[in-house]
Amino acid sequence: MTVVSFSGMTCRLELTGEETDGRVTVIEMTIEPGAGAPLHVSPGEDKYFRVLRGTFDFQAGDERRLAREGDTIRVARGAVHGFTSRGERPGALLLVSTPAGHDAFFRDMAALPVPHTQSDVEEVCRRHGQAITGDRL
Repeated sequence: MTVVSFSGMTCRLELTGEETDGRVTVIEMTIEPGAGAPLHVSPGEDKYFRVLRGTFDFQAGDERRLAREGDTIRVARGAVHGFTSRGERPGALLLVSTPAGHDAFFRDMAALPVPHTQSDVEEVCRRHGQAITGDRL
């Protein structure tokens, strides 16, 4: 199992595209308070997030909500989505993404020099079919 870190997130790549013949990626993410993913679009993937620990501001499509431990959030392909970990301790999410491929995006983000430049992040997003559309919640 591979563990990668970037932007306040530590991600355990539980199942990768190579392991599932391209069908699904499963990632457990530990997210520091105030960290998360800015609003973005993943046109080629359906995603399912399960809150394992903590509380998150979450947006999926037009719905914005406070997600708590045990909640599941579905993000359809092409829907704008993003999240921010709230609270005093790190939160955790389980991400299931189909088809597979999000693990490669996470690996490439973790390989960027720190601090990341906007152009480097945009290039990784372009290579993996992601588009940032706004700020973090």
